[in-house]
Amino acid sequence: MRFLTGVMLVLVSTVTGAVVEARERPAGPPETLATQRPVSGEEAVESAFPIDFVGVYYDGEVTGGAVRFRHDGRWGTWVDLEEDGVEVDGRWASALAPGADADAYQVRVPRGARSARAVAINTTDGPEATAATTSTVCTDATSIVIRCEWGADESLMTWGPPQYFPAQKLTVHHTGTVNGATDPAATMRAIYRYQAVDRGFGDIGYHYLIDEAGLIYEGRHSGDDGDPAHDAAGNVVTAAHVGGFNSGNVGIALIGTLTSVDPQPGARSSLEQLLKQLSTRHKIDPRGSSVYVNPVNGTMRAVANISGHRDWAATECPGGNLYALLPAIRDAAAGTISPPPPPPPPTTTPTDTTPPVITAVAASTTSNSATVSWTTDEMSTGSVEDRRTKTNPWTSTSDGPLTRGHSFMIGGLTSRTSYQYRVTSKDEPGYSSTSAIFSFKTR
Repeated sequence: MRFLTGVMLVLVSTVTGAVVEARERPAGPPETLATQRPVSGEEAVESAFPIDFVGVYYDGEVTGGAVRFRHDGRWGTWVDLEEDGVEVDGRWASALAPGADADAYQVRVPRGARSARAVAINTTDGPEATAATTSTVCTDATSIVIRCEWGADESLMTWGPPQYFPAQKLTVHHTGTVNGATDPAATMRAIYRYQAVDRGFGDIGYHYLIDEAGLIYEGRHSGDDGDPAHDAAGNVVTAAHVGGFNSGNVGIALIGTLTSVDPQPGARSSLEQLLKQLSTRHKIDPRGSSVYVNPVNGTMRAVANISGHRDWAATECPGGNLYALLPAIRDAAAGTISPPPPPPPPTTTPTDTTPPVITAVAASTTSNSATVSWTTDEMSTGSVEDRRTKTNPWTSTSDGPLTRGHSFMIGGLTSRTSYQYRVTSKDEPGYSSTSAIFSFKTR
């Protein structure tokens, strides 16, 4: 993949209060290249351009699918498709799968998928965009990477007229795209194309997106007043991130897949600070819950004020790991941090420095074995040593468990023969005692 490079612009973030670096988009970002076609079996689809991403979507009650890519004539392995971070009833859509400059792709969809289509997208190798999107007309007084900075092609935006409502809820998503993206702005342009054109939303579905470094990107177009996601009155533009519950609901998506990995520290910090800023601005209790009322049709849903996408719909989004962090993220947005778990109790020097006291040593015999028993005044292990005569070496049993009453059987003895034995016990701190030498005679 060929990436355009630009200069670094240092910004003081009004969202995080920290100094952050944002990549200034060079003049003339590449135009987005895309081809969309029906899915036909596992047909190998050749591409006229290097494939950065493939997205798949279809109607039906089934879910899932798989894709594989060809590079230099060699096919890779099949990879399961992740679910997109935006759902529509009766239609399943994948997140964008990374193609890494592939020259062809194949798609599998489950039985029962109807009207399946796939789109191949390239946001890095097209010709330079027209002057309307260059940095010479892109002014930005915020730390947020606004649409013209990440290279949104506004000719793809077909929704409208926009509607604005007071914010009631803040909903967290993940995009389901690859982790570790080296050009987040290119990923932004791909998500924009996919959701605006192929998925039919007319624009990107989220209000804000956050990359792994913590940069915050403007999503859904809300006007030209320099206040992303809001109109001049401070109301929130309606986007398309939670089917049936979009009006007055702010959607924030972390770029990547957070099903089994945690968000990067920079991304999590920016998410917490953005949620704190929005909840303060809109007088939303970050740790509270309330009934959401759709201002358009009156639909109601009781849900946490800072929620995950799966609180609204049957979806994996925002990923299991990110969803599990939401309680702590709510605390951070509220300006409080959950106390850390108490430290383990300190290790102390044991006060017991005396070895166990051995008493009641005895042995009962058969013709070829002996059972040796004894007691100790504290919990301790035990072992027995025996020998046939004073000139023979001692034979020892292994240590037994911690106990006060000890019993060991010695087998393989010779009948009518005298043996010597002694016992040893060791307490938990490691102090040990060994008894005097005793004797027994087998029968």
